Amino acid sequence: MRNRLHRTLYIIIPVIVLIVTAYQAVATSVDLPKPTSNFFVNDFANVIDSEYEKQIQNEAVSLYDKTGAQVVVVTINSLNDEPLEEYANALFREWGIGSAKEDNGVLILVSIGDRMSRIEVGYGLEGALPDGKTGRIQDNYMIPYFKDGEYGKGILNGFLAIVKEVYTEYGIDYEPAGYQNTEVYYTEEGDSGSLFLVAFIIILFVIDIIFFKGKITKLLIMSAATSSRHSGGSGSFRSGSSRTFSGGGGRSGGGGSSRKW
Repeated sequence: MRNRLHRTLYIIIPVIVLIVTAYQAVATSVDLPKPTSNFFVNDFANVIDSEYEKQIQNEAVSLYDKTGAQVVVVTINSLNDEPLEEYANALFREWGIGSAKEDNGVLILVSIGDRMSRIEVGYGLEGALPDGKTGRIQDNYMIPYFKDGEYGKGILNGFLAIVKEVYTEYGIDYEPAGYQNTEVYYTEEGDSGSLFLVAFIIILFVIDIIFFKGKITKLLIMSAATSSRHSGGSGSFRSGSSRTFSGGGGRSGGGGSSRKW
């Protein structure tokens, strides 16, 4: 029994150290904002006209309804000396843009004070939106307007160009979403505490395997399967005109392009 306990500690302690270290690295590396209630349009720099915001939001919701993909716009005043690529990638992962299964998210990040922009692409859409194409979208649809101070128009144009590429990837003809005035409310799924929850689950799993030969894990799996058969599916939206929405846990591997004007 004592030998088993020692083996358990040898496994558990390194796991805890790795998870805590990873959490501290993420928590202290970049100071990221929380998404606004619109989720798809986060104009922290206050440079997008309200009509453009409504159009972007409605198009983004329509795209999500038809494809499951998420295209999110973020404007900020400054990167605070953080590298643009690292900031965009960290924000993409923190908000979980796109679905966890398909990684079909896109982030349009514009830093007004730094005069820099980036299109960050999730793994699942890198084929439809390779680096060269996202660079051309910025060069042709966004940067010319940014140079004239028309940030809202440039962001809208770039956003629509990306949306059309995503529709093409899914084999769907693009149709303007129109003005639905849909209210979208962000609900945060998971926080820094989720890392410790994962650590706790891993510890319980290891103890179960070593001391109980996995009996507890099997029992929990059987109970979860029984529960899922007797319960209906649930989505992340409320019925009616107001819809609760959150990021799906998508990831980005650094694909995309950056520009400075």
